[in-house]
Amino acid sequence: MSESISWSLTAGSTGGSMDDSGVLEAEAVTAASVTVDAAANKVLSFQLADVDKIVFLAIKASSYAGKVKLKAAGAGAKEVVMTGPLVLYGDAVKLFGASLATVTVTNDDQSQAADVHVLLGRKLTA
Repeated sequence: MSESISWSLTAGSTGGSMDDSGVLEAEAVTAASVTVDAAANKVLSFQLADVDKIVFLAIKASSYAGKVKLKAAGAGAKEVVMTGPLVLYGDAVKLFGASLATVTVTNDDQSQAADVHVLLGRKLTA
């Protein structure tokens, strides 16, 4: 049985704007929240090494001041500094990392904790 992930996007400036919305079908949806203490990190264990099965990945943080960083597992994964929410779907998920077995969340803020929320949609079958 599939689940629906509804999404919408609105962005704009004086030079132009765009908005769009839609529904994405996934066979399983995982939502997770974690608080990362000041000047600390946490490893989130999604145990999803096959990113080809991931159809949607959204991550938001309570701060976008360049203090919260994300890094997927595997060789070649680059650290992503959160300057806004991260939303990827389809093949774009592979841009974040070759494996989502784990994601390390680092909070470089020395004075306050950061809340991080993840929504992940995936296929269960090949």
